[in-house]
Amino acid sequence: MFSQIKADVLKEIVPNGSERKEVTSITNKIVEHLTEKISREKINARVEVVGSIAKDTWISKDRDLDIFIVFDKSTPLEELKKKGLVLGKIELEGFTSETAYANHPYTINRFKEFKIDVVPCYDSIEIITAVDRTPHHTRFVKENIGDLRNDVRLLKQFMKGVGVYSSEQKIQGFAGYLCELLIIHYKSFENVLNSAANWEYGEFIDIKKKGSKGDFKDPLIVIDPVDSKRNVASALSLDRLSEFIHYSRLFLESPSVEYFKKKKRPFVKRFPESEVYVIIFQGELLDDIIYPQLRKSAKYMSTILEKNDFKPLSYGLFKKEGYSGIVFEVENYSLSPVVKHFGPKVFDRTNYDSFVSKYKENFIEGDRVYTLRPRQFSSPLVVFLNVLNEKEGIGKNMKSMSFKILKDDRAMSFLRSEELDIYI
Repeated sequence: MFSQIKADVLKEIVPNGSERKEVTSITNKIVEHLTEKISREKINARVEVVGSIAKDTWISKDRDLDIFIVFDKSTPLEELKKKGLVLGKIELEGFTSETAYANHPYTINRFKEFKIDVVPCYDSIEIITAVDRTPHHTRFVKENIGDLRNDVRLLKQFMKGVGVYSSEQKIQGFAGYLCELLIIHYKSFENVLNSAANWEYGEFIDIKKKGSKGDFKDPLIVIDPVDSKRNVASALSLDRLSEFIHYSRLFLESPSVEYFKKKKRPFVKRFPESEVYVIIFQGELLDDIIYPQLRKSAKYMSTILEKNDFKPLSYGLFKKEGYSGIVFEVENYSLSPVVKHFGPKVFDRTNYDSFVSKYKENFIEGDRVYTLRPRQFSSPLVVFLNVLNEKEGIGKNMKSMSFKILKDDRAMSFLRSEELDIYI
C-alpha cells in the first residue's frame, strides 16, 4: 500500500518533459537577459540559478525561480544593494517587478504564473550577508542528493498537505533546503517520517559533524553543512514542528494519499458558545512584513485579554489583497462589573493607613487589605478598541492603518464569504 501511495503521488508531483522544457526556457531567457545587463553596466558580478529549480527538487506546477546576482566580495555593501536593484528588474516584455526587503533589498518579478526573485549576494566563503549562503546550499545539495530527488518531492508534498511547508512568515514551517537536508541525512522519505515520529525536543542533526548542540536552544536543530554556526531549522515554529511529528505518526499508522493533498485553511469555530471577533486592517504589505506584525499584535492582545480576566481560546491571521487581519475566539461569560484591588499587608502600617484613607470601602483577605473598583474593560471588544486606539503593542506599520472589528455572525459571514486561509 505504501509503495502504491508513493507511486500515485509521484505521478502528480514529478515535472513532466513539457513542464521542464518551459521552465528551462524561461530560466535561460532570464539568465541571458541579466548577464547582458551586467555586461552593459560593466559590473563585476555573475548570474547564478539557485533553489529547487537548480537542484531539480521542484514540484510540478511550482513556478518560483530563485536567481542570484553574485557580486565580487570587494563590492561595498551599499553598492551591492543599489546595483542589485538595478540589475534585479527584468526588463522583458510581459514582466512586472516590485522591490522587497529581507536582509537587504531584492526584486520580485512576475511573468504569467512565474514568480522570479532576483537577489544580490556576495561570492564569498566567509558569509558577509545572510543570503550569501544560498549558492553554497545549492551546490551542497546537488553534490549530495544522489538519486533521492523524488524522496525530497514526496517530503515536500507531504508537508504541503499537512500545512507545515514553507519558511515564509505566515507559515513558519519547513524550508525547502531543510527538507533536502533531512532526506540527505535519513536517506529516504519513509526514514524521515519514521525518525520524526520519535523526535525529542532539541533533536540534533549534523550531517558534517562540525556543529555543537549546546550553541542552540531551538526545538529542532539541523546544523547547516556550509555554516556550522547556523541552525537551518531556526525559523521553524514549535507549532509546525509538533504538527509534522503528529501527522507523521498518523500517516505511519494509517497511510493515505489524502495526507499529500493541499487543503484550504478555513477558520473553524471550535467552541460552540464562544464569541468570534475579526479585526480587519486596511492596507497592502508583503507577507513577510505584515505577518510578523499581525502575530506580535495578536499575542499582545491575547495577553491584555488574559490580564483583564477574559479567556482567549485561539487566534489566527489572514491576508488578502488590500487588507489583513486577526480572528479571535474568546470564551463567552459574564464578568462582575467590579474587581478586587489589593493594597498592602496590615502589618505595613504606613502604607495601610494611606490605602484605607484613599478607599473608604475596604476588606481583608489573609493579611492584605483590598477594595473594590470598577472593571476597566467590560468586554473583549473594549479591550481590542483600547489597544488599537492607544497603538500599544501592535506592529509598527499597522499603527497607521484604519481598522474595523466584526463580531460573531458578521465575523463568521465575512470569513466564509472571503474564503480566507487562516494561519497561526
